Amino acid sequence: MTTTPPAPSLDDRPGCEDLATRWLDAEARARTEPANTSLADEAARLGDAYELAITEATAEELRLAWEAARRLQEAEEIGSVPWSDARRVSELLRTEYQAARDRSPSG
Repeated sequence: MTTTPPAPSLDDRPGCEDLATRWLDAEARARTEPANTSLADEAARLGDAYELAITEATAEELRLAWEAARRLQEAEEIGSVPWSDARRVSELLRTEYQAARDRSPSG
């Protein structure tokens, strides 16, 4: 008899900022090795997971993810590659938060 494992709780799922970071990193790796389909598959899988997380997140959760991403960016040396990578994530989450806020009835 096989049992289906329980769905991950909110505490077990990676945060939007973690998924965004992992997805954008995977996309960058896939671009550097276009013949490596496993990298493209991983980027697609993470992109789908990110999209689902963003879709399911509330505007408040997206705001918190944006703030977490900004803190990660602030920890890096301005102008460095890690800072630029962190900025891409924080800007992506900022736009996700703003879009969610604009869609919410309370605006």
